[in-house]
Amino acid sequence: MLFEFCMSIGGQISKTQIVRVHTELVHADVLVVYLSLVGLLSSLFRERIDPSVAIFLFEVIYSKHLSLVASASAVIRKEVVKYSDIVFRLGVPKVSSAVAKMAPFRLWTAFQIPLEKDGTFLFASFFPYAILLSIIAGFALLHKIYRHFFPEKNRQRSSVMSRERSSISEKTALDLKGNLTNFEISTGAELQTRFGIISDYNNYVYFKGMKFASVDGVYCSGYVIANGKMLVSVKHLLSVVMIKATRSRFANVYVYEVEGNTVKDTARLVYPETFTWSDLWYLNVTVLL
Repeated sequence: MLFEFCMSIGGQISKTQIVRVHTELVHADVLVVYLSLVGLLSSLFRERIDPSVAIFLFEVIYSKHLSLVASASAVIRKEVVKYSDIVFRLGVPKVSSAVAKMAPFRLWTAFQIPLEKDGTFLFASFFPYAILLSIIAGFALLHKIYRHFFPEKNRQRSSVMSRERSSISEKTALDLKGNLTNFEISTGAELQTRFGIISDYNNYVYFKGMKFASVDGVYCSGYVIANGKMLVSVKHLLSVVMIKATRSRFANVYVYEVEGNTVKDTARLVYPETFTWSDLWYLNVTVLL
């Protein structure tokens, strides 16, 4: 589908043929490939990339794709038109001189598209997206530089949001920042290594100098709290429901007990009686030590 899209662009620029494509399918295919590459850039730069920015820029470039390729440098246009014309001429059969003299008309018939695709043609056709990915990479690099010089600030607040000042200094909170929270140690979900196409958020919050995993950090790590008692992985919720419904532990599912804002170190297996139905109805997220 992506190759047909490139041929459609080439045909419109060279005005030699009309290649009809399903625009919505092409849009979905290009978006999937683009988001995969953006996710790869996020992993390479170890930075979170806001999905709203990434998708907004994609839609702008996609809507102007043809005009951007047509107005690109002569080298880009020449490469697109050249390959498009080569493929177009594959449908023109060779005839003898006698047949050519009989009628001035030429026949353009069905033909097989070459199995080996021209990489230069594909790159030239998707040239606007190469520029877009460069912009995304630039944003990620600038964000990394910004975080280096302006790291995440500690927030020192009371657990009940009162006005009383904490007895632990800001320096103590800074020392705590280098350590993992109990939530991270128990689950193995290190918040500072959570990258991808996700909105940026604070990994930690600080109350009275104590370091907590933020609500966003807990949820984006894939965990929720069932009725304030158990920390459960979102991907295991369906298994927990099935264990409860069938009253059979057909899979090993582990959860963590929560006391207040503290996650216990040891995981425990889920049995049919571990949760009540009301526990599974009240799912929430809060800051965790």
